[in-house]
Amino acid sequence: MMSDSLKRMKGMIFMLKLMSFQRVQIVCVVLLVMACAAVTFGQERKERRKSGKVDVSSKAVATKTASPVAKPSPSPTPVVPVALVNPSPREYMSGEANISVRGNQNPIVRLGLAQNGVNVIEFPAADSFFMVHPGNSELVSFDEETARLSKRSLVLRPGAAFVAPPAGSIVRGPSASISVQMQSGVVVTFLIYPVRELSQNAHRCVVMYNREEVVAARRAAGLAVNLDGKDPTVKPVSNGSVRFDSDAEKREPIVPKASRLIAEVDSSRADERVRNGKVSKKRPDLAEVAHRALKDAVQNRVRLGSFTKSRNGIGLAVAPAVDLDLQARLVVVAVRNDAPSDLRIVPGDPELYVQTFDSSGKTLQIERVKRLFVESTSLEGKLSKGEVAYYAIVYESPVLGASQRLRVSVSQTEAADEPATGAVGNGTRQ
Repeated sequence: MMSDSLKRMKGMIFMLKLMSFQRVQIVCVVLLVMACAAVTFGQERKERRKSGKVDVSSKAVATKTASPVAKPSPSPTPVVPVALVNPSPREYMSGEANISVRGNQNPIVRLGLAQNGVNVIEFPAADSFFMVHPGNSELVSFDEETARLSKRSLVLRPGAAFVAPPAGSIVRGPSASISVQMQSGVVVTFLIYPVRELSQNAHRCVVMYNREEVVAARRAAGLAVNLDGKDPTVKPVSNGSVRFDSDAEKREPIVPKASRLIAEVDSSRADERVRNGKVSKKRPDLAEVAHRALKDAVQNRVRLGSFTKSRNGIGLAVAPAVDLDLQARLVVVAVRNDAPSDLRIVPGDPELYVQTFDSSGKTLQIERVKRLFVESTSLEGKLSKGEVAYYAIVYESPVLGASQRLRVSVSQTEAADEPATGAVGNGTRQ
């Protein structure tokens, strides 16, 4: 019995050992399978991650390719507005310009001038013009009457040969220059640039300086000052007595000897248009009308008619008057130098006036006609041998009686005072 039980116990122990061994083997197999599965899963996960990155990049590339709005392609080079962002500075001034002069400075001012524009230049009230030195009056002219009356305002206009630059032109350069010297001695030079648009025109230019400062600086530099011979800072001392024959009382403008050429103005056509009611009721731009009439006269000299017989070196031709409205009329006058040398027209001429006669033909009264606008091809009235100067004069039409005549007179300096009269148009020789 004992032996059988021992055997059974040994068998059971063996079985238990065998089962524990099998369990260990199973556990080891399970662990081995799990390790293999983990390795396999890890590799698959890495492959999935790699494939995912590739898909994402491909999608991004596809998105960029499919939606060009997200990043637009650069514009062509000509469309880039570089010139608008950083425009190059203009070589000339436009609009309203202010120029400050210090001490003995002699500035050069560049102004734009359009075909239908003007430059109005103002100088200090404490100073006045001494000399105006124009460059070429055919290109740029100045209003002599305005300069003479104001003494410190200069009006520049396009001349008969003035040409505006063509559209798209990049060539920039001055057309003409005008130098102005004031009584204080300061010199200002204006370079005029032809421009195409009125927006580029220098409408007003103000030159500002202290006259006393300029005079002091020029004296320190050894230059002449107070070119008119008068010192405005010196005030006369009065002791209660007045000397009427003093030099101060005798300082009057020197009137040179002159040769006067007189011609009548033919107003018959303009008078007829007024009677028939064909006159315009709206006044046109006087500057534009005068400039156009002057340009036509230069290009078609025959329309002025024949010149009067030369007298003391000058000949005169007057075109028939043209009505602009009920009160304004325009007449073009041509003055020719028939002398063997240069001559100069008296400042302010040609002059329009109404001459009244009595029954015996004697002059009773001479009355000047109000001039509204004057433009000329002559600068300072200087004419070389054979040269012809043209004047377009807009005036206020006077009411003439039966014994009155509208006349134009021209004078030249340095000649004997020998009045001459001549007939032009429908006028009669006096």
